[in-house]
Amino acid sequence: MYRHLHHVNNRANGSVGVVGREPRSPADPTYDHAVIDEGRRLSFEARADEYRTARPPYPEALYEILVQRCGLGPGSRVLEIGAGTGQATRGLLARGATVVAVEPGVRLAAHLAADIGGDALEVVNDMIETAPLPDDSFDIAASATAFHWVRSEVALPRLARALRPGGWLAVWWTVFGDRTRPTPFRSALDRLYERTFPHAPRDPLTGPLNIESWRDELSQGGWFTRPDVEQLRWVNRLTPDGARRLFGSFPNVNELDPARRAVHLDAVADLVREAGGVVLDPCVTVLYLSRVAAQR
Repeated sequence: MYRHLHHVNNRANGSVGVVGREPRSPADPTYDHAVIDEGRRLSFEARADEYRTARPPYPEALYEILVQRCGLGPGSRVLEIGAGTGQATRGLLARGATVVAVEPGVRLAAHLAADIGGDALEVVNDMIETAPLPDDSFDIAASATAFHWVRSEVALPRLARALRPGGWLAVWWTVFGDRTRPTPFRSALDRLYERTFPHAPRDPLTGPLNIESWRDELSQGGWFTRPDVEQLRWVNRLTPDGARRLFGSFPNVNELDPARRAVHLDAVADLVREAGGVVLDPCVTVLYLSRVAAQR
């Protein structure tokens, strides 16, 4: 039913209205599922070449949880939602799984296929709301920092049908910046973002850290059990260039006019230089784990 990228079922730019959720805190771009933005869904396409090197990999501990709890490993089949350029795909494949990666961005999907490839990976250039999904075919449906772009009321029943009985839904995000571990770099970064985005709300409990709200959303309709939640704390090593690429990969920064974007990212890089040239930036990866409901 699936076709490889060069024969792809490409409806990502069609009339189906998939929407994204808008980041609520500019220096800490965590996404809130309650705020819908029609324009950002495919915004990463414009900078696909940069995006592939901008975001760090996910912590190894996350994949170990997927191995132990969900059976990730040789012989398992994973449906990945919003794979981007493969930051999570690589970790899934490294555990021996076969992966069908659904990615609506044409250029992002092309990078994914070209950079990783192999018989264990199939790339589908489509939206999860419209991609052809065979019933009872996957052990895990996984989404890494992407589910805020999904119409969950449409996707959840489709995912439940695509999973085998007892299958798992694993949804996670990395939150850049950990409010429980303040640092001088983050304090300076917040001040910079307050100057660049003076009217942006700053609620640290929106987005992935709004735990009960996301547990409600992922279990809506009774398709999946109420999720268990894991919070994995780690540090991301930032250099001036790495910080520039990371913060330049978020939609709010990319919506600035080119001159303001350049000034802002220069200032981000300068903060790292002022901190000695390398910053260990605290992060949190929030993982939601749920199983297909017994009666679906």
